Parts: sequence; structure tokens; C-alpha cells
Amino acid sequence: MSRVCYLTGKKNMVVNSVVRRGKARAAGGVGRKTTGITKRVQKPNLQKKTILESGETRQVWLSAKAIRMLNRGPVNGIQLV
Repeated sequence: MSRVCYLTGKKNMVVNSVVRRGKARAAGGVGRKTTGITKRVQKPNLQKKTILESGETRQVWLSAKAIRMLNRGPVNGIQLV
């Protein structure tokens, strides 16, 4: 089972990690300079939960946002157990 939110489809996202040095112009410096850019992964807040879907229970990965949505009431015939 891949780590993707069952309800919202959230998954890992690749972003850049930017390292800078120097003092900002607004603070009286000559400006910030980029000294390095590397790739990194932002992971969603996924948690394993049991749901009830069409009378059948199953364990799935849900994001924190999806859990809050399901706490308010069933969504698309899915509810938390």
C-alpha cells in the first residue's frame, strides 16, 4: 500500500531547500546571496485509520485534513470507525 491519502490524494512533494548568506538590504546589508540549492521531500501528515465504506471496513492512509473532514460527518459514503 503506497503512502497516499485515500480521500484527498496527498502524497510526497519534492521541493528545493535554498541556503542563503548575507544581510538583507532592508537591514542595512548588501543583500542576501544564494549559496546552495538541494532537493528535499515534504511529507504529508498521513495516519493509518480504519474506515467504513459501503458496509466494509478497511485500513487506509488518511491525511490530517481528511480526518478532520470525516470527523464532521461521512464524505462520499466513507466514515471513520
